[in-house]
Amino acid sequence: MDIKHMELPLVFFTVMSQWGIGAILALTIYQFSATKDHLLSGKSLRNAVVIIWLIEVIGSSMSMGHLGVPLEAYRSVLGLSHSWLSREAVTFILLNGITTLWALACWLQPTANVRNQFLGSISAIGGLAAILVTAQVYYQMLAHPLWHSPATQIAFIGSAIVLGFSFVALFVTGQKKPLPKAIKIGVLIGVALVLVAQIIRTQIPGSQVGSYLLWWQVVMSMILPSMIANRSTTKTAPNKILLILMIVLIFSGELAARALFYGGVMVQAPWF
Repeated sequence: MDIKHMELPLVFFTVMSQWGIGAILALTIYQFSATKDHLLSGKSLRNAVVIIWLIEVIGSSMSMGHLGVPLEAYRSVLGLSHSWLSREAVTFILLNGITTLWALACWLQPTANVRNQFLGSISAIGGLAAILVTAQVYYQMLAHPLWHSPATQIAFIGSAIVLGFSFVALFVTGQKKPLPKAIKIGVLIGVALVLVAQIIRTQIPGSQVGSYLLWWQVVMSMILPSMIANRSTTKTAPNKILLILMIVLIFSGELAARALFYGGVMVQAPWF
């Protein structure tokens, strides 16, 4: 598959924005489920929130790299009544606004208080809705079975959960805090969704089952996260470079899968 068919700006936009949304959900659940003694310190919480906010905002901005004239991106909101692309643009503008409020609230008062948890919950719910709007952009294309399939919605939500919960699991581990059961279960749910999506896709002609991209995803964003979720808590200081490498590898697995998602259809050009 030629790299030009992989639509890299859209690959990074969808995967990074979904990662950020999943991480907000995971961090909010962590704050609800962790005991008071095991919560992140104020400094650690601020660091986590800033990283997540950057992932989400940078990921959202990557979508403009796909536009022929990025400076006219504002025109994308003009078709709100009939275009899923316009609805996606508006949804992400609103999402980035509430996500920024959440980040500011956590920065100003880095504790697991009601306000932060409320804003985190609203951001996560709005983010999941935004993911489904993005999925609909592709699902509506009846002429392309690889997109017009429930695997599209399942894969997008799966990416958010496996990346978001894996990130929070590794970040918490890096602070030598025990992982709540809810975070471990979240990682495994993400893996299950990613797996189900790929099983559905393999039944569709043109899914390129033998692609190295698919097998890279299997190892990096299915097997590796499962190992993280089943890892026993240790009191020894974790190797932070190794933790960073692990989340980068998981991220690369979802990038590979998304490149395959776009490339499988774009290689059929003209595809519209």
